[in-house]
Amino acid sequence: MAPGREDDLDLQRAVTELQAGIRVELNSRRIFDSFYPWIHRFFRHRGYAPQDCEDLAQETLFQVFDRIDSYRHEGPFKSWVFAVAANLHRRKYRWRHREKRNATEVSITPATEEDPVAPEPVAPGDSPAREAYERERREALAQALKRLPPQMRQVLTLRIDQDLKYREIAEVLHISIETVKAHLFQARQRLRAELGEEYGEWVE
Repeated sequence: MAPGREDDLDLQRAVTELQAGIRVELNSRRIFDSFYPWIHRFFRHRGYAPQDCEDLAQETLFQVFDRIDSYRHEGPFKSWVFAVAANLHRRKYRWRHREKRNATEVSITPATEEDPVAPEPVAPGDSPAREAYERERREALAQALKRLPPQMRQVLTLRIDQDLKYREIAEVLHISIETVKAHLFQARQRLRAELGEEYGEWVE
């Protein structure tokens, strides 16, 4: 499983020192050893072959170390690492399914790390007015998400963007499954109250 509460302080110190260029080899090994088994299981549970799990776990950690300076300590480091793994999984998933598509089909615009909710695909025949409307909806939803309490927003993002199960969200954030369910219910109620019922489909 992911590093527990008792390891969080040591990991945070390792990340801070690594960002400052202090004890780089030691801190890199500390982070690698803490997260590699967990990331490997993440990919295994999503149906990847053993060798692919190894390659993807290493690729995830390569990206973590390559982007370590972009981590701003605004949330748990393990959640940030998980987002890197989940983004890599989504890219691989889209790539595998894109291979099966006819070359003339239009690909779906992927979600970005800045916009945690994937936009709805726009059909080829949609008008500019419709596209503008969809952009407006996405922006309104993104702004509403930012106004949610931090943990509630994290729970909803992990559920919608990363497609995690309740148990997985609880493990990542070190909270109970009941708390996860409560946060999801309250987040959806708040978004519907603020944005209206037409946005309901976006947060299911």
